[in-house]
Amino acid sequence: MTRGLRGAAVLLALVGAGGGGAAPAAAQVDTTARDTTARKDTTARDTTPAYPPVFAEPTPAGPLPRGTRYRFTADSFALSNIQTLSDLLDHIPGVYVARGGFYGQAEIVFYGARGAAGLEIYWDGVPYLPIGRDSVFLDPARISLAPLERVDVIVLPATLRVYLVTRRQRSTATASEVGVATGQVRTANYRGAFLQRWRSGVGLSLVADYNNNDGFGNSSSPFSSVDLWLNAEYLASPRFGASYQILSSSWHRSPSDAAGSTDDFRYQRRDGILRVFAAARDDGLGPRAQLTFATASATRDTAVVDRSLSQGVIDLGNRWTRGEVGLALRTADAARAWQVEGSAAWMPLPGLTLAGDGRHAAYSRGRSGNRAHLAAGLALPLGVSLHGDVAWAHDLQAPVDSNDLGQRTVDLAGAVRWDRPRVSLEVGGAVRDSFLPLGRPAGLKPIAALGPAQRARYVTMHGAVQLLPGLHLAGWYFDPLVETGQDFEPPLHARMSLTFYSKFWRVYRSGVFALRGELALESWSRGTAGFDSAGAPLVLSGASFGEVNIEVRIAGVTIFWIQRNATRFRGSYVPGLDYPRLYQFYGVRWLFTN
Repeated sequence: MTRGLRGAAVLLALVGAGGGGAAPAAAQVDTTARDTTARKDTTARDTTPAYPPVFAEPTPAGPLPRGTRYRFTADSFALSNIQTLSDLLDHIPGVYVARGGFYGQAEIVFYGARGAAGLEIYWDGVPYLPIGRDSVFLDPARISLAPLERVDVIVLPATLRVYLVTRRQRSTATASEVGVATGQVRTANYRGAFLQRWRSGVGLSLVADYNNNDGFGNSSSPFSSVDLWLNAEYLASPRFGASYQILSSSWHRSPSDAAGSTDDFRYQRRDGILRVFAAARDDGLGPRAQLTFATASATRDTAVVDRSLSQGVIDLGNRWTRGEVGLALRTADAARAWQVEGSAAWMPLPGLTLAGDGRHAAYSRGRSGNRAHLAAGLALPLGVSLHGDVAWAHDLQAPVDSNDLGQRTVDLAGAVRWDRPRVSLEVGGAVRDSFLPLGRPAGLKPIAALGPAQRARYVTMHGAVQLLPGLHLAGWYFDPLVETGQDFEPPLHARMSLTFYSKFWRVYRSGVFALRGELALESWSRGTAGFDSAGAPLVLSGASFGEVNIEVRIAGVTIFWIQRNATRFRGSYVPGLDYPRLYQFYGVRWLFTN
């Protein structure tokens, strides 16, 4: 019995040992999926694009009266005749572009018979001031459009305020662009862009633009330019952000074969802008503050010594759904000691819009200046609206000129507008005070000085109508109601264009294919163009310049062809500086997102 009990105990021990060892044995041969949650995650990364916040638009937010702001987007640059900023401004009623020749030559913009005072340019909200050989006039054609995503133009009775908005990458998906264009006289354009944002809010953008041609005729001399733009930013939240950008532009315009037409002009300009902002809310409303420090330098000009200037700006503002107010304090160079500027816009009632701005500036040698501008707009039934402006100033136009003691001006403008789905028409008028422009544009050598502008009344009309689906007729007409006009404000000045635009090839995915064709004509009657070096008045002959441009877009590829002076007109935009006939420019640009 004892032996039997002992055998039973051994048997139970063996069974127990077998049961206890079954788990490890079974685990060694288990073929079920392993639990990897505690180890390295091998799942695919989230490649869905994120949309980090971007800087607020550095333009007057408004509300502004209808008809006082023109907006040009990136598509406006690609699907149009626009090669330069001067080409873009030529679409504004009353603008005269004094072209010293074809692409690469001076393209000075005149508006309001005010000379250099008729144009103000802001680069991301910072005044873009003239420095270098020409310290009074700006040549908008030398400001590259490659880094820009939009241009806003605010029209005052005698001044254009142009706001340039640089590219803002909104997605973490990489964006890149390649452009190649060519034309007659070995014209070449190469453009490249790379824009990247990360989920952390860090962003990096780089744009390069190269242009070259061998010149043509008596005044269109050989030209080359290189424009570079670099921007680094950090915006992890809509409430705080910082950015630093560098804009470098260098170009060389060779002397013309004909003496007295075009000088040898070598120039390099470098701008740097540091911006830091803080906001109270995520939706763009509420209080906001921004600090800006900007520098600009001009070098390599063999005609003048190197120059540089710096600007510091403190911007404070508050925005709500029906208006905004802002206050800015600026300091600049010795000629522009400091400025304080205020602005406000308000829509107190539906359809009624009020806006205004004012500035007090202190200059060198104890000089000072003041200006104020008020605008109002009223929306009426049936698409009719009214808007009017009054601008008062007792200010300097060239602070770097110690002889400038300021001029007092009062300018008025008003218009009635009619907007319907297929028709837009505006008729207006203006009264501009007398004015004596200072300085001369260095790029237009035959012009030694501009004459005084007399007080005058103006009539302007512009509009657009859809003749057929996809077919539009648009244009503007401007008349200073002065027999001989003002300098570069010829009487009976008009621009008309007939445009066809369609996305009709449905074999492609909707919106991928687009075709645009435009016939345009700009014409003016006999006028004046200032004085030559001997003091004799220059006569601006009547002219009619036509052009043709065609653009085809398939997905991110845009193919374009532009024909300047298609009417073969034997004339010019500036007395003494010829303009070529049948000048062609064509190419292709690719936009990638990868």
